[in-house]
Amino acid sequence: DDHVAWLNATVKTGWRYWPRYRLLLNPRMADLTIESLDRVTDRILGLLENPLREGAWDRRGLVVGHVQSGKTSNYAGLICKAADAGYKIIIVLAGLHSNLRSQTQMRLDEAFLGYETSPMREDQPRQIGVGLLDPDPAIRPNYVTNRAEHGDFNTRIAQHLGITPDQRPWLFVVKKNKTVLTRLLEWIENRVADSTEQRSGKRV
Repeated sequence: DDHVAWLNATVKTGWRYWPRYRLLLNPRMADLTIESLDRVTDRILGLLENPLREGAWDRRGLVVGHVQSGKTSNYAGLICKAADAGYKIIIVLAGLHSNLRSQTQMRLDEAFLGYETSPMREDQPRQIGVGLLDPDPAIRPNYVTNRAEHGDFNTRIAQHLGITPDQRPWLFVVKKNKTVLTRLLEWIENRVADSTEQRSGKRV
């Protein structure tokens, strides 16, 4: 499949997020289960586009999982691999209620960010999960949403942050709420530009 061909051993050279997540899973999952997770997430990521491909492109899809089938491990693994491959903005739609959104944020703090997110945005947050296995600040992903009950996307807080695609990945864990999603879209459209677009002042 042409869409999968881009995800090869060369692309995977130097990956950091997936290896440390896989290491985190080792005591919790059987080796065969982790191998299956590796294959499935490779397949899904391969069907997405290479984030480094030049030009305009659009890729959409849907993955369906049964109850208690390991969906969280699958999307956490996919997020890690997507970040390794070069995706910079990762948005997780985490249900309709604040408590589920908060729980999802906590899981991804452990599996992807490697530290506890806080509304106070500490300079030295407490390392957890993958952050204890590879704490290198050079790869530490950024966050806007946090683990607090009301830690969903907030324009007032986010307006003090600037993001550019050449930085480390950014994680957003948000509710499926029209107001929240509209604010997030507007903020991203106003804040995110590649280096060429930034110089010209054009929005992406």
